[in-house]
Order: sequence, then structure tokens, then C-alpha cells
Amino acid sequence: MSALPILVIGVLLVGVMMLSQRNRQRAAAQAEQRRKAIDVGTDVMTTSGLYGTVVEVNDDETVQLSIAPGVEVRWALAAVRDVASLPNQARASAEDDSAEDEADDALDPLDEPPDERH
Repeated sequence: MSALPILVIGVLLVGVMMLSQRNRQRAAAQAEQRRKAIDVGTDVMTTSGLYGTVVEVNDDETVQLSIAPGVEVRWALAAVRDVASLPNQARASAEDDSAEDEADDALDPLDEPPDERH
């Protein structure tokens, strides 16, 4: 028997392992870069699609998000992404939401809605 097939298989396995390790390192570096981009005042989106603004970054890899006036929630840092790093469609959605929030803030909560009876 020839040792050539075993040698080829061994070289292929080593090559696949090296590529896999390289991809893991690249993904880890990108994740670390995303984490560093998230600071107080950053608009973020959670993995479940909830938009908010970071009000506090904790030492235990969590962040406090303000999702509405007076409403803050705690999220794992790994579960949030900077809105600026999102695709254009998600970024546009976040901008629309913030414009709606500003319009809602301009309304007086004591104002009654207009009567729609005809």
C-alpha cells in the first residue's frame, strides 16, 4: 500500500483546520470591534429587533437600554448591535422609530383626540 492517500488526507485535514481557526479569529475580532463601538448614547438594536439607546455599560458584559421615556431594560452586550452597523433597511426603520418618538413627545398627553363622529 502506498502512503500517498493517507498523506493527502492528512494535508487536507490540516488545511481545513487552519482555515476554520482563521475564520474563528476573524469573527472574534469583528465581535470585539462591535462591542467597542457600543457606548453610552449609542442607538442599538437587540437580536430580537428591539431598538433602544444605551444609557449604561456594565462591567458584567451587560448594557442598560432606554427603550421608552422612563423605561430601561438590561441586555447582554452580545445581544445588541450598533444601529450604524446594520443593513440600510434596519437603519431606516430605526430612524423612522426615533422620528415617531420625537413626534409623540411633542404631543401633550392631556390633549384629547378629536371627536371623529360625523
